Amino acid sequence: MSKQRLLPLSLLVVSLVLMSHVSWLHLKAYVGQVLLENAWQQTLTSQRTQKAWSWADTWPVAKLTVPASDQSLIVLEGTSGEAMAFGPGRISGLSTTAGQGVFAVGGHRDSHLQFLEHIELGAKIELQTRDRVTQQFKVTQLFVADSASDDLLIAKNQHALVLITCYPFNALQTGGSQRYVVIATPDSQPS
Repeated sequence: MSKQRLLPLSLLVVSLVLMSHVSWLHLKAYVGQVLLENAWQQTLTSQRTQKAWSWADTWPVAKLTVPASDQSLIVLEGTSGEAMAFGPGRISGLSTTAGQGVFAVGGHRDSHLQFLEHIELGAKIELQTRDRVTQQFKVTQLFVADSASDDLLIAKNQHALVLITCYPFNALQTGGSQRYVVIATPDSQPS
């Protein structure tokens, strides 16, 4: 085969391989969300931890809904690499319920918590936790903190939802120390 024919054929093969890889990632992400939603519904029904797949090292602990951003996310236990690959994670050591204390969630700025780039003061957020408590929150603070030098001291005796992601949103490299922090306070009584 001549070099003139080999180059277009090679480009076609490489293109097909790359497209199939991207399609596989999107399919995997979609199936993962379906499995997480199913595990969340089972958790609410049984009141027991339900993993979305048997080898998972995390499980659903809450559902976060942001109507203005058309977001509905299953929050997973912990902020391990596996957990945050499939969804935002609950930061351990804080409250496990929407009804009291500080419930904190961390996630990636370029996937699940990307919507925080456009969230505004006053935005409504709903958090439902495994105990079936649902709390409406309203965004009251937005700020950037440096995780290397700033303490994110949030009084554990207050009632708030805290969302944290890396900053800036359009950074080309990962691993920086800046964090975008959203604090929301209760907007109604828990139900």
